[in-house]
Amino acid sequence: RYVELKNTAAAVDAYRHAVEINAKDYRAWYGLGQTYEILQMPYYALFYYRKATALRPYDARMWCAMAGCYKQLGRKGEAILSYKRAVSHDDAEGVALQELARLYKEEG
Repeated sequence: RYVELKNTAAAVDAYRHAVEINAKDYRAWYGLGQTYEILQMPYYALFYYRKATALRPYDARMWCAMAGCYKQLGRKGEAILSYKRAVSHDDAEGVALQELARLYKEEG
């Protein structure tokens, strides 16, 4: 909710508190990743997305989020691997396939 209100400091505090209460709540880790992505801090976002992905390795959204950070950081190989993992875990929205196609096209 805080992210929607553009109060990123409150969002970080709320998600960190949620993690303190339950470190296995992937939503809190994912929320921290999203918040840091909004703050344009991709290394922090990647750290939190990795935590979320470790808790939900079968969730394509987690892999797509991680891949997006890798892509932003210029780490195309890791982005491709993450998008492939998303595809293998039923990327219902088709984001991973589109991004894979884009990355492969860039590589030639």
